[in-house]
Amino acid sequence: MAARATRAAFFIFDPTIVPESPKPSDEEISDAKIIYYSPSCAPAEEKRSQVGLLEGLIAFTGMFGSKEPLRSIRTKQLAFSVLEAEPNTWMVLVMRHGSAAQDSKSGTQQEASPDEDGLADTTLRAVLRNCYAVFRLLHGEIQSFVKEQSMHKLFDLLEDFIPAFLETIDASNLGIFHDLDGFHYGPVERNTCVSIHCFLMKLQEQFPLLRHAALLYNAHLIYFSLSMSDMKVLYSYLVSFNGAVSNHKLNRGPFGRIPTAASQPGGGCSSFGRAFLLAEEEDYLLGVSRRPGSSGSGGPASIFVPAVYLVDGGAGQLVALMYRGIMLVLVFEEHAQLDSKILESVRTAATRAAGDGLSLAELHPLIASQYSQVMDAEDEFRFLYYNHTNHAVRLSNQPSTARSLLGGSRPGGGSGPRPAERVVLSPLHAALADPTLKCREISWKSSDRGWICGKRWREREFYLLLDGSSMTLSKCQEECARFASIHFSNIFLM
Repeated sequence: MAARATRAAFFIFDPTIVPESPKPSDEEISDAKIIYYSPSCAPAEEKRSQVGLLEGLIAFTGMFGSKEPLRSIRTKQLAFSVLEAEPNTWMVLVMRHGSAAQDSKSGTQQEASPDEDGLADTTLRAVLRNCYAVFRLLHGEIQSFVKEQSMHKLFDLLEDFIPAFLETIDASNLGIFHDLDGFHYGPVERNTCVSIHCFLMKLQEQFPLLRHAALLYNAHLIYFSLSMSDMKVLYSYLVSFNGAVSNHKLNRGPFGRIPTAASQPGGGCSSFGRAFLLAEEEDYLLGVSRRPGSSGSGGPASIFVPAVYLVDGGAGQLVALMYRGIMLVLVFEEHAQLDSKILESVRTAATRAAGDGLSLAELHPLIASQYSQVMDAEDEFRFLYYNHTNHAVRLSNQPSTARSLLGGSRPGGGSGPRPAERVVLSPLHAALADPTLKCREISWKSSDRGWICGKRWREREFYLLLDGSSMTLSKCQEECARFASIHFSNIFLM
């Protein structure tokens, strides 16, 4: 019987850590290197064995002079993905292969065999990179945290963060969108972008402790003042999840954790996945839970402003205000005193029409109409496009009928590759990205499915998904050339 891939273990270790006792035993030396291990209920010998194996392999492969001595290990049952998140701080994700039932020539079903190709090494490594990037965004560097706090407090923090993060990873749905983690940009005119810039500059003049800002509409990025790398992690955390984007991501499972006092800075728990429930079109996702005295409630307003640690922008405090589909992301100074009065002042300054066009109330009609004009148009082809320069992700728009690689047309099928197709795209992307292969074009087809045609030129790549199990290769290439001439005639050399 077929079985899905599952998560076997996750651990973090530092081989340079030594016990404080003067004459430690071998077990104490091994245990001191383990910063965190999940599941925590695993036997101590299993933890030491796994960490010892990885430590030895890293030391051995490091003898050959590679900057990244070990990336992955494969056994018949397990797949190990390895990442040196910080100097001497290693993160390891261990996955158990799924299995596929096979039919014998007589028609009887044989014992299921491990599906070793179901988990791509590049995808698992992308999951690890995202895990560390989100942890660093919310809590800073691991080694810096230990210096400022303690190893014990780090363990308590990881005990809250890691299980919550791993809960968001569906082992049966790992694919291309873990490798291509970028921005869905919102299409607006240049004059509108200038107006947004002026609006944010005006807001910064009113609130000098405001350092950085970004504006999204329907979870599509329109403007940001942060560095590209910082914005990429912030965007991934706030709205992006496995290829889909939503302003309500942090309100939905597997996120949707409740803000608590312990999840405030210094409280010991992680702020990961925590946000206020959005009750109306104009509300704080991160900030103040309600306007004081509203809804007939006389209690004090609840405030949740998580700390963030930007790689280029330094430490700060994160605020997110929603307004009719617009998400206004603000990063204030680390030591700014953000109480309910200041946050309500920010809300008023941002949303109240001032007559100069520089408010969310006045910008919203412009953004909404320009966005809809482009995004409501239906594409003829179903495709995925990615730009490595600005990390732009573009999925085909097919709201009424979406052609599927796996099963023909499906009414209301949505946009872009479907879950079963994403697994297929990962090895194609890896082949196009491998500099040793020097591959610019790749076409793939199975006996019962249509074609997938992938192309890459310099920093741009696209994947065209075509239906029809009887389609020939020449017809596939003809359709691919027609698609490229429509969308990328001035980019790709055909």
